[in-house]
Amino acid sequence: MKFKTVCLLGGGLTIGGQERALVFLANSLAEKGDNVFIISLFQTSIDFDLHPSITVYFPGIDRSKMNKFIYTIRMIPFIRGLIKHNKPDAVICFGDWFNAFAIVATRGLSSKMIITNRMGPNLFLGNFVETMNRIFYRFADELIVQTERAKEILKKKYKVKKITVIPNPVQFVNLERRIQKKQIITVGRLSREKGHQVLLKAIAQLRNKEWKLHLVGDGNERPSLEQLSRELKIDNKVVFHGRMQNFEQLLLESTIFVLPSFYEGFPNALLEAMSLGLCCVASDCIAGPSEIITNGFNGFLFEPGNDVQLAECLNQLIEDKQLINKLSNNAPPSLKGFEKGTIVKQFEKALYHN
Repeated sequence: MKFKTVCLLGGGLTIGGQERALVFLANSLAEKGDNVFIISLFQTSIDFDLHPSITVYFPGIDRSKMNKFIYTIRMIPFIRGLIKHNKPDAVICFGDWFNAFAIVATRGLSSKMIITNRMGPNLFLGNFVETMNRIFYRFADELIVQTERAKEILKKKYKVKKITVIPNPVQFVNLERRIQKKQIITVGRLSREKGHQVLLKAIAQLRNKEWKLHLVGDGNERPSLEQLSRELKIDNKVVFHGRMQNFEQLLLESTIFVLPSFYEGFPNALLEAMSLGLCCVASDCIAGPSEIITNGFNGFLFEPGNDVQLAECLNQLIEDKQLINKLSNNAPPSLKGFEKGTIVKQFEKALYHN
């Protein structure tokens, strides 16, 4: 078998969803023997364990000391020079904000050029970026999206030669959930689009007051969410953990997981919670939850922003242990299509085959 060379292009290697997806693919390909290198558009720390064979290239200029437009222009020859030197069979860009610039940087080179959509497909990225995308997306060999809904939306929005759906993988771990407390958990950045205010309002409507809510994550909405919990008189039932590197034990001890987002690129936290056998409730937002959860079989879906409906779901689960067990037991087996090996094969097909 002839091993391939592939370039992964991203914003950096700090903890984040896009970065995690990039590192997963880089490590998976390197483990199979492919020559993998990463181009980072920003100087960042490396917060992941990388395969020892992987080379990482950081720019030699500091973004904070330069105008955004000038920095972008200077990144184009930086990317192009590394692609010309390393001659990868394929380049895959992880980042909606700079997909178009990656295409510009690789025009006329022999490498296959693949771009990805990692954010909500309806998200408006600003006039300049959207204009660049409309002009240059047609020159990409392929656009990879994470959901069928995203494919449907972006097919209408951009002229792209080929769109392929490849979801994020789930890492199954063989852990026994021995203790399940009367606690609800949510994991995600504390920002407006994540819908935590809806979740807090739903918690205030629980009939059983013994249950607690644990929020894992941090962000600019934290002060207002803490204030809302006090106004709703549930601050003694809500725990703000902030950013946590390892929250696996907290997940394992929880009974119900809630994803209250108004929109998602792909709900990784939901996938992880279901793989551990938590009873999951998610908003039926664009995009992702409805392609993972079959309502009433392996989880519950509710209308985005509807705290009354969410409260009804939670009350129903809390008062019906058999229902919780049913949804929890059905969750892990329903995720077979998200297994690591399956996802890697799909990426290899996109990268190395016409």
